[in-house]
Amino acid sequence: MSICIIYDLMIKFLLPIAVFIAAVYGISYFWTNSDSKGKKMIALGLIIALITGISLTIYLIFD
Repeated sequence: MSICIIYDLMIKFLLPIAVFIAAVYGISYFWTNSDSKGKKMIALGLIIALITGISLTIYLIFD
């Protein structure tokens, strides 16, 4: 029973944090190596990723 509780906590809290850290690292790496058009695409992707990440985190917390 306690393994289920630990597993739920990992999915609800640690997974979104790990995804966020990976996204920040990836975006900063590609941001420094791109031109103006690439930066616009990265900004659009960042907006979509943030909305998705926030929605997923809220869903997992309240589920």
